[in-house]
Parts: sequence; C-alpha cells; structure tokens
Amino acid sequence: MSLYTISNPFLSRIKHRTLINKEGSSKKTYYLILDLKDSDISFESGDSLAILPQNDPRIVDLTLNYMRAKPDEEIEDPRTNQKIKLIDFLTKKANISKTTSNLIRLFTKKLNPDEMKELILSHHLWDILKKFPKHKIPAQEICNLLLPILPRLYSITSSNRMHTDELHLLITHVSYELSGIKRNGVATEFICHLSKVLKTPLPVYVQPSHGFTLTKDTSKPIIMIASGCGLAPYKAFLEDRYLDNAKENWLIFGERHSKTDFYFEDFFKDLIEKNLLRLTTAFSRDQEDKIYVQDRILENGSDIWQWIHSGAIIYICGGLMMGRKVDEAMQQIFMQEGNLSNGNARSFFKNLIKEKRYLKDVY
Repeated sequence: MSLYTISNPFLSRIKHRTLINKEGSSKKTYYLILDLKDSDISFESGDSLAILPQNDPRIVDLTLNYMRAKPDEEIEDPRTNQKIKLIDFLTKKANISKTTSNLIRLFTKKLNPDEMKELILSHHLWDILKKFPKHKIPAQEICNLLLPILPRLYSITSSNRMHTDELHLLITHVSYELSGIKRNGVATEFICHLSKVLKTPLPVYVQPSHGFTLTKDTSKPIIMIASGCGLAPYKAFLEDRYLDNAKENWLIFGERHSKTDFYFEDFFKDLIEKNLLRLTTAFSRDQEDKIYVQDRILENGSDIWQWIHSGAIIYICGGLMMGRKVDEAMQQIFMQEGNLSNGNARSFFKNLIKEKRYLKDVY
C-alpha cells in the first residue's frame, strides 16, 4: 500500500519544466520532471500520478472581491468541520470553476430548468457573484455549497527502473473560452504556469493502474496506439522494454504537425536505430486531407493482424473518440484480414479484451 494518499500527499517539487512544442504549434505541451527524493515512492509503468491542484490566486482574489468578503475571514470547512481562512478554502479546497443549482438558488429562484442549465454550464463562481451583485450572501453559506477541488490524474511518462528519485509527466495546458472570456484549466494552469520550479510544493500521490499495465512477458509483442498526450505512458513502457531488450514494439502515434508536435522524437529515433521500435505516425494537419491513427491502423491492417496472431498485446491511450474510432478500425481489420463475419469479428474483439490483450486508457 502506498505511503501517500489524497489525505496524506507527498509534497514534491518540479525539478525541470520545458515547453516541448516547437515554435508555430497551436498547443502548449510541457515535459516535467518531479523530485521524489526521500519519498520512498515507487510505481509501475502504466500508473498515474494524482496531483492536488490549487486555484489561480488571481481568480481567488476576483471571487473574494465579488463575494465582498475578507481573505482572512474564518469559516468552517463543510467537509472536515475545521476552521479555515476563507482565502485558503477558496484556494486549496473548493472548486470555484463549477457552480450547482443549489448554489445558484442562493441568488435567484426565478430560473426555469433550461436557464439554470445554461447558467451552470457557462458561469464560474465569480461570474455568478458578479451577475447578482445585490445579493450579499454570507461566505459560509456559499462555501457550504461549493464542490471540492479534486485530484487530477496524469499518466507517468518515465520508468521507475530507469529514473530513480524522480518522475516524469507530459501535460498539455488547457485553455478555453466561456461567456466570451478566456479561462484556464485549474490543474494545468497550476502545474504548467503557476508552480515555481524547485520552489512550489506540489501535493501528489501515485494512483495504481487498474489494468492498463505493461506486460511482464518481454517475449510478447506490443502495439501502442496514442493521440496527443496519450503518448505519455508509452515512453515509460519503452524505457522498461529497452532495459529488458524486448524488441517487438510498435508505436502508432497521432498529433497535429510533425514539425511542432512530435514529442520525444529523438528518443524514438534512437530506439528505431537500435531495432527496438517500429514507429507509425499520423500527423493530421501535415496535409490537406486529415489523417488520424485509425487511418494508419487500416493502412497497416495486414501487419497488425499478423502481430495479433503472434500474441501481441494492444494498448490504446488518448481521447475517448479516438478510442472508439480505433475499436472500429480494429474490427474492420478482423473482418478483412481474418475473413470474419461482423458477428465473429465482434466475438474475436471481445475475446481479446477478455484475455487482457486489448487494453484501453481513454478519457
């Protein structure tokens, strides 16, 4: 059992953080190295790191301003019943980026269900406070109805065997527009921009994988399919496979542009030169007609079918929609290359899942 949990996290610090998209990319993806020295933390390739984020101080100040409350006002944490300063509660404990119907009803009871839904989807806490300025609601009443800030899980990008006393992550910074205002993802803003390298404590703990784990059988071929930051666990997989001199590794990876978004390119090229990796890429916007990983899968259907019949384990990591498209492409291969009927292809697919040879981590 891990020494560290959500209620007792390890306070790590970022040793190194670099933006790995090249100039011209529309994305901001960061490679981070976290310090685990003296933590006794261990993990398996496929595990995730849970990070307990904090809200942006600028958004907390904005919220306090519209709340018309003092930062050092003491309230009672509704989940622990312990006294805490309001600013600490809003920074570390409360989800101030989500509202609920119960919270909104503190300010108005005149909304129909459609209006309520629209307000919940398009407003953060400070938006609500600004929208209803005539209502001075006590801070305690508001805090009682705020959702908790939850840990965010990120696939670990490094092998525990290769990198001791540290842990690597691959994280894309999230930003979006809501009600005409640019917003940032709470966790990615905290990790990628607000946390100071070597200084800011980062509360973390390891979340063991439930099934998405690298096989211990180094004689088994593996096919790794990823889009975007779904690539993260495969670097750890390949580091472990490199240490074991396991040679049958095939990575099918998709991103936007090869010139700006080809993460770990040098690492993969080194493995290719050592005959430890087969690499197939799908850079969707390098050509007029977009190409995705499912297209590359269909193009390589014959080889994929042969690898499966050689005992290959298939891993899929990335977006939920990508995962569904890969499922469909695989079943097409089963029908075309295996001469299976639609029903038999589905049965073959289900059997791969049952045998734990078709593993997914999609979100």
